[in-house]
Amino acid sequence: MVRFNVFSFSRARFLMFISTGFAFAFGIWAINNLLPNRNVWQNFDTSSDINIFFCEHTDMSMTIRQPINTFSNFIYWLVGSSILIRGWKDQRKQKRYNIISANPFYSITLGCIMLYIFCASTFFHSSLIDVASRLDFSSVYSLSLFPLMYFTHRAWLLSIGLPSNVKHSKSTITVVAIFSIAYILLTFYLPHGTENFAVLSIIASIILFGIIVEKKDPGNTNHYYLIVSIGLILIAVMWFGFDVYKVLCNENSFIQPHSLWHLFAGSSVFYFYMYIRSEKNKL
Repeated sequence: MVRFNVFSFSRARFLMFISTGFAFAFGIWAINNLLPNRNVWQNFDTSSDINIFFCEHTDMSMTIRQPINTFSNFIYWLVGSSILIRGWKDQRKQKRYNIISANPFYSITLGCIMLYIFCASTFFHSSLIDVASRLDFSSVYSLSLFPLMYFTHRAWLLSIGLPSNVKHSKSTITVVAIFSIAYILLTFYLPHGTENFAVLSIIASIILFGIIVEKKDPGNTNHYYLIVSIGLILIAVMWFGFDVYKVLCNENSFIQPHSLWHLFAGSSVFYFYMYIRSEKNKL
């Protein structure tokens, strides 16, 4: 069982994350309270019920219409930037012990996806306009497809008996192409109103595929990370449902169900990345 601590923060990096978090929070407060701009989003297309869709009190005249839900996106920046830094460092290392270390592309891609989610979700919860909503869902599709791409690649290598700690360009290019097409289809061609069902279906597929791969190749990874990741995403989905159906809803609270969705979803990605980094090739 491998324990890989990808997030061993130096003091400087820890202080950077804390300071940027405070700066992000202050920026949200300053935009809404110090700047004179109001109703900047009123001429954009917006769903008629968007002001009551989320639990958080929504002031449609403000520039940052949902401050709490907006700030909670910081978890995506925190996780994404850390993974991106790790992937960038992997390019200089000679020792390869699994798919992730042999293909820094995975870390760099996941880091970029998390930063994209941070930008898209921040834009959406700030504005609540339709174009921002589409960007937000497209970022969620990219994140939810990533674990499927990883499991597909790993299962492929297992099925043909190839070690995962060596680059295999053919399999890498193939899975990237397939899941890029899937992302485009979900983003541009999925019928409106089916987005949440699509994401939940992908999450269920990830759980099923993860179980299959672990059954076929047991004891090669740290299962603790995968179990925690799955548990966190299930809790995140629960909070998402609470937000939609207004369960435990206090619209003026600093703790919002959708913010907890962000927190648990981002934490789930953290542990999933720890899981895929923990793979130890046996060959």
